[in-house]
Amino acid sequence: MEERDVLVIGAGPAGYAAAIRAAQLGGKVTIVEKEALGGTCLNHGCIPTRVFARAAELLETGSRGKDYGIAFRDQTIEFSKLIARKDIVVKTLVAGVRMLLGENGVEAVEGRAAFNSPRELSITAPDGVRKIILARNTVIAPGARCRALSISGGDMMLDTTAILQLKEIPRSMVILGAGCIGMSLASVFSRLGAAVTVLEESNSMLNGIDGEVVSQYQKEAKKNKIAYFPECRIQAVEHDSNDGMRVLASLKGEELTVNAQCVVNAEEREPNIEGLGLADLGIRLNEKKGIAVDKAMRTNIAGVFAAGDVTMEHMWTHAAYMEGVVAAENAMGKESHADYSAMPYWTCTLPSVAGVGLTEEKAVEMGYDVKSSRFSFAGNGMAVVLGQRTGMVKLITERKYGRVLGVHIVGAQAAELIAEAAMAVKSELAAEDIGAVLHPHPSLSEAFWEAARGIDGNAIHLLPDK
Repeated sequence: MEERDVLVIGAGPAGYAAAIRAAQLGGKVTIVEKEALGGTCLNHGCIPTRVFARAAELLETGSRGKDYGIAFRDQTIEFSKLIARKDIVVKTLVAGVRMLLGENGVEAVEGRAAFNSPRELSITAPDGVRKIILARNTVIAPGARCRALSISGGDMMLDTTAILQLKEIPRSMVILGAGCIGMSLASVFSRLGAAVTVLEESNSMLNGIDGEVVSQYQKEAKKNKIAYFPECRIQAVEHDSNDGMRVLASLKGEELTVNAQCVVNAEEREPNIEGLGLADLGIRLNEKKGIAVDKAMRTNIAGVFAAGDVTMEHMWTHAAYMEGVVAAENAMGKESHADYSAMPYWTCTLPSVAGVGLTEEKAVEMGYDVKSSRFSFAGNGMAVVLGQRTGMVKLITERKYGRVLGVHIVGAQAAELIAEAAMAVKSELAAEDIGAVLHPHPSLSEAFWEAARGIDGNAIHLLPDK
């Protein structure tokens, strides 16, 4: 019987990060993946979506070329080439993961893993050959998938994996769910030429994100002709007479029917835990039906850890990286704990949205005496140069000491800009600390600097309040 210090189930961000970290600490490590290295994010999620978003950005940039004296006479979308580009990016990154695992001495095995006991696991290869591995510790990291809606015709909808594998741009689509995934897909495909309708069961778009930021993004979504219906309950999906789809819904008590070429389910996700033998093992689940863990990523079974989307808690790739590392370090005898105090978020929407820390609504709810500041990209030199003046940086502080509680951005390169804000929140910096740091000119990062100075009314490129 083969023995391992750590066996990792799933080679997505949490899994391969755990495997590499355990190997760095001297462990003998095997990672088991039933599909493709890199998991959902790399193969079917944020990476492919970002490739599509890049295409939409280039299309928009081309349309603005005339403002810079450059004429792009043939602005057509060859979708097959975009798909080929997406595939190249994915294959390149998958190869990178494979190389990283190999160079760190991690054994990568294709197959399905299942617990026979807390330490004994059976690995079944695609050809049906099974072997037993005795693992001192196991990290469960198989990720999550889109949850099928239990409505009539629910099986006819595309999920978020299938929509990124289409062979042509749909003429029209209905997207169920106005969260980060749904609005990212809506942004991208509306710019690529599809007529997009978004149906959301709750009363808000991008739920949980700062309300002022959402309001700005919503205006841009409307400009890009994304039809949005909140408080809309889906009742059924069926084929229509034109070889398309029809969505039957209830909108605030009134009947609503929307026709489209395809319907995309971008609603809630569920963990990939079937077939792992978790029930027989006695693994405890949390209220979200994910695997329950503590801050060390330990489950209720000694020697068994879980990380990433399978916990259904912090479903961001960067959170998965951290959790995988924490699980591996504890598995290898180090004391390590996950810290979510400055967990950034971002969306692949156009314009992009990103943030870290408390929203203004949450800070007020928690009892903070809040003072906030905003700086519009319309007043930022680089944004004007780029022709991307939409959006703002919003800084939220507690009034007495000026400590930064949260930063939220809507606009160009928001995901790149939020890292500095995450450092500020993590380090419990005050707005004046950020305002004292020189930011390069011209750069979009100056908007963060101006927002920080604006807390005390000292922004330079902002008209004073009258």
